[in-house]
Amino acid sequence: MKDKKISSRDVAYEVEQFLFWEARLLDETKYDDWLKLLTRDFRYWVPVRETSDNRHSDIRGEHEMAFFDDDLEFMKARVQRFHSGFAHAETPASRTRRVISNVEVQEKARTLVKVFCNFIIYQTRLEQTEAVYVGCREDVLKRSGSSWKIRNRTVLLDQTLLPRTISIIL
Repeated sequence: MKDKKISSRDVAYEVEQFLFWEARLLDETKYDDWLKLLTRDFRYWVPVRETSDNRHSDIRGEHEMAFFDDDLEFMKARVQRFHSGFAHAETPASRTRRVISNVEVQEKARTLVKVFCNFIIYQTRLEQTEAVYVGCREDVLKRSGSSWKIRNRTVLLDQTLLPRTISIIL
């Protein structure tokens, strides 16, 4: 961390509160409000990982297979599908609880920060199935007025075998 500028406490606190608020919006299935947190050039990337000897090389190339590689329009379509009743895996919606921790903020420019964090997402569905997703995220946030918007989100799941189909937003 020698050569990387760590952000001021105020910016770090502001970003951390933003992430907690975003997690609450998703847990409360307020997807339309969540969409407002995304920039027009938003990218959501969840690569497939495979176990290797070198922990840093277990991510495949950026243009290879991914669980998700979505833009803003695709996320809007996913949210519309949640509302339509045709997303059978989410009708009725799962109960989720997101825990965000180990938040690190690096200022890249006056209006841009890179954020690293860990997460645990607990999901229960119709009181019959449960899933736990564990991993880390790398977000790029862009200042928008007095708050932030998510420009890029890379989600690295720790598990390579998923407990079930991913029907929620990670």
